[in-house]
This record gives sequence, C-alpha cells and structure tokens, in this order.
Amino acid sequence: MKILFIESYPQVVFGQQRTMLRLLNEAEDAGHDCVVMCTAEGEYTKLLRESGYKVLVCEYPKALASYGGAIYRYKGWARFKCYYQGLMYVLSTFKRIRELKVDVMYCNDMRGLLTSGVAARMLGVPVVIWDKLDKPHGWFDWLQLPLVTRNIVICYAVASKYPRWQKSLFNHKIERVFEGVDFSTFDRYQSLRNDLPADSDSIYMAIVGTITRRKGHHRVFDALPKVQAEIPNLHLLVIGEVSGNSEDDEYKDDLKLKSNERVHYLGFRNDVGDLMKSIDILLVPSLNEGTPLVINEAMAASVPVVGSRAGGIPEVVVDGETGYLFDGDDTQQLAKCIIELSKDCQLRQKMGTEGRRRAELKFNRSVQMKRVVEILEGAKK
Repeated sequence: MKILFIESYPQVVFGQQRTMLRLLNEAEDAGHDCVVMCTAEGEYTKLLRESGYKVLVCEYPKALASYGGAIYRYKGWARFKCYYQGLMYVLSTFKRIRELKVDVMYCNDMRGLLTSGVAARMLGVPVVIWDKLDKPHGWFDWLQLPLVTRNIVICYAVASKYPRWQKSLFNHKIERVFEGVDFSTFDRYQSLRNDLPADSDSIYMAIVGTITRRKGHHRVFDALPKVQAEIPNLHLLVIGEVSGNSEDDEYKDDLKLKSNERVHYLGFRNDVGDLMKSIDILLVPSLNEGTPLVINEAMAASVPVVGSRAGGIPEVVVDGETGYLFDGDDTQQLAKCIIELSKDCQLRQKMGTEGRRRAELKFNRSVQMKRVVEILEGAKK
C-alpha cells in the first residue's frame, strides 16, 4: 500500500514530528511504500531525507505558513486572503496527489487535513488523522469528522472539541490511540546528571517542549519564588526552543530565563531521553494539551510527573500514584506539589516506579504504532 504522510510544520522537530517519524518506521516495517509531503524546507525535511524517506516539498503560501494557531484567528482581509490562498493550494496539491497515485493519506495535524486532506478526498483517497490537541479551532472543527475516513484521537479529551451531534453521528470513525515509548531504545539512554549545570546532589525539575504560552511555562515561573524559598537546592531546567513565531519570542523574553541563577535554559536538545534519566520531576503545566510524549518518556524513566488538569494529561498521569495534578492557574497548588515531591525522595521513587509500570502496560510504542498502521490499512478497505 502506498501511504502519503502530510506534515505542516517541518521547520521544527518537536513531539509531533518525532511521533510521525516513528509511525513512518512502523509503516515501512509493515511493507508499505511511504512518501512524505512537507509544506516547507526545514529541520524535519532534512531529518527525513537523512533517514532515507522520500520527501516532496509543496510550500504553503504566505497566509497559510504562519506557525501555530494564529491562522485560525485571522479576521477581515487576512481571513479572506487565507481562504483564497488555501483554495489555490488545494488545487495545486490535487494535481500532485493524483500523480502520486496513493492509496491512503495520513495527516499529522489539522492544517494538513484542511488543505492536502481536502484535495485527497476530492480524489476519493481515504484520509486518516491522528488528532493530538484539545484546543478548539472554531468552526473548522465542524469539518473534521465529516471529512476524514478515520479519526484517531490521542486521548478522549481531544474529542471534546467536536460538535456533540457529530460525535454521535460519526462515532464509528473515532478511536483512541495513546502515544507510546520504545522501551528497547529508551532503556539504553544514560543519565547526564554529572554534566548538568548545578551540583549532582541538587534536585532537578524540568519543563520539556516548545516555549509557547500554550505549554504554560509562566505558571511554573509564578510558583518559583515560593518553591525556591523552601527548597534551596532545587533547580529548574527549561528544555526546548521557540517555534520561530514572534508571539513565542515575546513570551520567552517575558519569562526572563536568565534572571534566576537556579533556572537553566538548555534550549533544543537531541538527547531528551538521556535528560529524562537525569531529572527528579517533570513539569507539564500546559493550558491546552493532548498527551505530550514527554510524559510517557518521564514515566519510562521512572520520573514522577506534575501536570495540569488540561486535555489528556489526567488520562495518563494518575494523581497521587504516578505524580500529581493541579488545577489550571492555581500556582499555590502547583508549588505545593513540587515542594512535597522535592522533600521526599522515597515518594519520588515510589511514584516513578508506578509510572514505569503504567507506561509498560499502557504506553508501549510498538503496540500503539502497529494499531495506527492497522487503522491506515483498514481505511483503504
């Protein structure tokens, strides 16, 4: 079977892109012919080519190319221009997809579905999406379930943005498949604790991911004064980078990463697995979220997680067993969770052990990816 994979954000290599790369590996191992269509040149297109995959670049026009959710907030002339350029893009990709003669299309995000996915459906090609974000896209969410052949959600919280009547009518299209960890690879990672900025006997907590308001870094910074006053040897690692969006640049500047000597900005890293084995607590303070891969990776590394009650995080983190959950902007509650874990090494170990057990049982990458490939195969039938 020939599968066309669509990636709308090839400028970066974050969780979404890494997940699709793992899916590509699984699909090729199953004997399928995989082609990737990206909307720009970037770090991800480079990585795909280095990994031996066939890559086509079909560039988005300017109005469609902005990173993140700003595109869904266009108004007036900007919205009209976006719609017009989107229509022209659909027509141009229609020709490319027809020439490729693919059997099924996999869209890695909503924007890919609303552009290349529309072109594919015009050609009668089945379309599958793995929806990973619970943040609504406005009226665009009304198009998703009618458009796709199969709709995978990374957690049930993601499905909350679809209209209720559609969830009833198209329930047969929806299936939950969690993200997973490749334990055979993950268990080979090594701790970098001795190479981290503070002393090895320090307590390290970390935020891992794109530096953007949606990820909630500011919540942790609001809680820091209380936390650091009680735990003098506690250090925060900020692992990740901005997307290149000007809004994210401003957000990063507002965090004042370098104004606190116990906050260490590590930037984008390719050794996240090693870093997971180096920390004591993972923080996931997101405002909107599906189920971040980093949670699974922390659990695989036997590290407890402190996460917000957003999106699918409560579907993965068991409050009081594999970590703690806190409510939204309640930074006092967040601080209390961090302090309690920081003061009790045995509690961290107990929660970490339980997290590892849960990850092995529920979040095995090989099992999860095989299920997605099966769904792609079934969409063709």
